[in-house]
Amino acid sequence: MSSPLGLSIGCTNLVAAQVGNQPELRRTALQRPDGTVLTGFVERVGDPVPLVAADGSAHTADRLLVEALELMVATVGGGPAPATTIAVPAHWPSSTQWALRNALRGNETLSPGGVPPRLVSDAVAALTAVQANPGLELRGVVALLDFGGSGTSITLADAVSSFEPVDETARIADFSGDQIDQALLSFVLDSVAQSGGTDPAGTAAVGALSRLREHCRRAKERLSAETVAEVAVELPGHRSVVRVTRADLEALISEPLRGVLAGLDNLLERNRITWADVSAVVTVGGGAGIPLVTQLLSEHSQAPVVTTARPALDAAVGAAVHAAQGLAAQAETAAAPAVAADAAAPTAAAAAVPADPEGSSTFRALAWSQEEGVDDVVPFTGDGAYPDGPFTEGGYTDGPFTGQARPEVQWVPEQPVEESGAWSRLPVALFSVAGVAVLLALGGVAYGLTSVSEDEPDPPVTEVRTPPPPSAPLPVAPPVEPPPVEPPPPVMTVTQAPPPPPPAAPPPEPPPTTQTPTPTTTTTTTTTTTTTTATTTTTTTTTTTTTTTTPPTTTTTVPTTTVPTTTVPTTTQTRVTTTHISVPFLPVPIPVPAPQQP
Repeated sequence: MSSPLGLSIGCTNLVAAQVGNQPELRRTALQRPDGTVLTGFVERVGDPVPLVAADGSAHTADRLLVEALELMVATVGGGPAPATTIAVPAHWPSSTQWALRNALRGNETLSPGGVPPRLVSDAVAALTAVQANPGLELRGVVALLDFGGSGTSITLADAVSSFEPVDETARIADFSGDQIDQALLSFVLDSVAQSGGTDPAGTAAVGALSRLREHCRRAKERLSAETVAEVAVELPGHRSVVRVTRADLEALISEPLRGVLAGLDNLLERNRITWADVSAVVTVGGGAGIPLVTQLLSEHSQAPVVTTARPALDAAVGAAVHAAQGLAAQAETAAAPAVAADAAAPTAAAAAVPADPEGSSTFRALAWSQEEGVDDVVPFTGDGAYPDGPFTEGGYTDGPFTGQARPEVQWVPEQPVEESGAWSRLPVALFSVAGVAVLLALGGVAYGLTSVSEDEPDPPVTEVRTPPPPSAPLPVAPPVEPPPVEPPPPVMTVTQAPPPPPPAAPPPEPPPTTQTPTPTTTTTTTTTTTTTTATTTTTTTTTTTTTTTTPPTTTTTVPTTTVPTTTVPTTTQTRVTTTHISVPFLPVPIPVPAPQQP
């Protein structure tokens, strides 16, 4: 086969179109040698579950479709074509297309050399054929409606971008060739029942109904060009002819067809395309030849409706056009090196440069000599010799670099480089001094927080305590506002002999305060605390003195409840918490211990 080939896949028909020949249309079916007919495999392409024939044999849908396409190639001449393009249904997903492409690789007729044919959408292929004949205006959006055997596909394509689809193809299964055939079969059976000849429901066999359905399909196709068609009815015990008019057919399909128009409106609205943006409405497929389809589309849309004479063949014809265009592109690519070679060849006006003879000294020599022991390049000594410069020391021939294949290059600064002095290292010293100062300051803070001077003891803390039960610890009450000064009641003096205190310096008197507690039988307690830095244990010596208190004014006393006659020295432990302080420029936080108040 010497011409490009285009094939189209349909659920009802397969079409083969070759450039220069008439297209061939066949039913999508395969007949085995034993007479078994296999159909319905186009809808199952990509399904791993095989189809089971009547004889029990299993067949994958991918393999059956490849065999059917190979038979279509045989109908138009047989043998591999120089370029083949297959138009696949526009609503097929990419997974289905990959399944078909993988199945095609093993067929030498369709994939010579293991290279599978090109797959294109049948919507793009059909628009390509319609654009070639009768022609389309290349502006705006083109709405394509493919009325096929298993459903209607609606595609919106950009006419300016080689009919690139604007959105995914919408599929409407309620209006199809199979649905019309079934509706017409029901109409014929109702007519037979109304005539009183027989009851088709009780007498019709499966084989008879299959033949009657085929007669209805042919009548549908005739009604596209004629107004009346006759259907031969052959049932068990009954034989007659039913007359069907175009009006009868239009009454059966008008309602499903309006559903297609609604689907077209929804697709336009979803893509925000108005009818003013639609340049044409193209109808293809077997159902596009029905006059009612063109009539309703013309009434519904504001764009012209374009339909070819044989709309069922448009997809295959467009696929053949794509195959021819691809073959032409390959020819141009192959011709490009030849054109370049012709341009490099000497022309008649310019004499060809003679080639060096084989014995010449420069025959097949490179730009630089490959021989060993060859002297270096001779320096240039003409009129334009290199002038003296800072690196020649008397010229090119007298410089220090003569006799060397590659001169040594050394950068010499124009001014001496001054070494960095002490001032350049000053920032480093400043940072070091600042770091030491920060460490010393933090150490002083830590020392001040963790140490207590013996010369300047902290003033005693004045606490107001309520008499707790003997067995419970004395809770510390929060500080309260001092009560108003009232006349003190009589004070009873209790004399208590304290144990001899250890010799120690008398502590300084605490600073006077303005707080005046209620005068009671009191015990003045003075606590001297000696704390060392290395330990956390504080030794407290308590001296108890009993006095007779007169109405106080500015004397600071600690009101307490009279304790037992024996006072035992108490050892308390001060809790110390550690706080980490982060200092800039120091990688590790500094721990600072701080004592907690008891």
